[in-house]
Amino acid sequence: MSYRSILGSRGRRVGEDQVLYDLRIRELASEILGRERDELLWNLFQEPLDSVDAAVYRLDVFRDLMNESVYTAVERFVEKVRLALDYLEMEKDAFEPHKLGLHLDAALTYIEALEKFYDEMTSLEVRSQGLRGFMGYIGEIIRGTRFKAMKERALEAKNARDKIRIRVRIVGDKVHVWRFDGGEDLGKIIEKLFARFREGEVKKVRYIPTTSGFSHIHAAILEGAFKLFRDEYETLKRFREEFPKILDEGVVAFAREVRFYLLYLKFMKSLMKRGYAFTIPRFTLDGRIDVRGFYNILLAEKGVAIPNDISTDGSKRIFVVTGMNSGGKTTFATSFGQVVYLAKLGLPVPAERAEIPFFSTIATAYPAREDPRESLSRLEQDIVRAVDILRRADGSTLIIANELFSTTTSDEGYVLSKIFLEEVRKRGSYCVFVTFIPQVASLGFVISMVAQPSREDPTKPSYKILPGPPPSEYMAVRIASKYGLSYKELKAMVK
Repeated sequence: MSYRSILGSRGRRVGEDQVLYDLRIRELASEILGRERDELLWNLFQEPLDSVDAAVYRLDVFRDLMNESVYTAVERFVEKVRLALDYLEMEKDAFEPHKLGLHLDAALTYIEALEKFYDEMTSLEVRSQGLRGFMGYIGEIIRGTRFKAMKERALEAKNARDKIRIRVRIVGDKVHVWRFDGGEDLGKIIEKLFARFREGEVKKVRYIPTTSGFSHIHAAILEGAFKLFRDEYETLKRFREEFPKILDEGVVAFAREVRFYLLYLKFMKSLMKRGYAFTIPRFTLDGRIDVRGFYNILLAEKGVAIPNDISTDGSKRIFVVTGMNSGGKTTFATSFGQVVYLAKLGLPVPAERAEIPFFSTIATAYPAREDPRESLSRLEQDIVRAVDILRRADGSTLIIANELFSTTTSDEGYVLSKIFLEEVRKRGSYCVFVTFIPQVASLGFVISMVAQPSREDPTKPSYKILPGPPPSEYMAVRIASKYGLSYKELKAMVK
């Protein structure tokens, strides 16, 4: 039986860095992965999946791992496998007799990891194809003749090593080694001496030595021990020669790949403790969207994310978002784009509930960054971007457009927006269109959504985006009136 990746199939790298930039995906990945700099994990966040089945495969694994017992068993297994790999890495540069012990430690750690993990997981209710498949793979390894033989020889080598007990005396530049023949156990004396300094619960930490601290004195001690315990060292040596390769490649691959799940779940839990929800998305087949309580992860980390809803039965697929300035319109659009993107990675999404189509493509059209080397004006860049999106758009495309055509007059901006959205409708694509032009929200084929002011202070935003007609006046007018700068007041002042 061969190992099938716990990731299922891999996705395809996003063709445009602009999408990653506009939706702030790299920032999200950085927050989720923390200090982890594994290239595989970073690449996975830039590889949306191509099919519903691939996404569901991962989501089912997440559903299993959201069981705390399963999560703990997998996390402990990964730590053990990584510890075994650490032993083998240290073995490469160790003094020759020292290699034997490190090789044995790697084997003992690996054997214990597999057997304990298999016992734990078979007692738990695991349903995902990914984890059940890996359990079958582990079962075959454990039942195999090679694993059984390695375990038997490893225990023999461990018993032989346990017999190697010596006394050491160092006088000047001479090292004296002889068999341990009883006497006081200095370790127990030291432990008793320092016991008085203990406060509260004590967790025992195992020290793993590194080869950088290995000196000629250590070498001399091992040399002496080797001469005194030749048979025991021969047993250790035979084990290393008989089993030069300890870890199965599929097990190593699983331990690396499953961290994609573990790190995301760890990040999820940190936000859930603050009251933010995550859910397993469901993919609709009838074009329906129903996402409740979705929010921006980056703002949630700061504790200031405001949840919002978005829904349609699929008959209308274009959302036009208008309303007060700095009212959360761009954050709303970006956050929904992130929900769809994370679902395409096969990840639980930041929302209370999420039912969405499986979009084949996400396209973004955000204000172009100023570039003095660029020969096109901002408006021309917007038009080129819009045309490029329309060329590739179809019924499974999601377009996130933020202040497109905002560098021209309101009248021209309205005309260009109307033409663009009519073309989007013809293709059956979905679109969240953020604009400062309220007339766009009055088009008959769109769903109008409006950034709401605060109930306490109408000049301040609430960051809630609700369905409704476009505003009759913008926040600039209200603020101007508040400070006595309305047209009527200015006119009276001039007179």
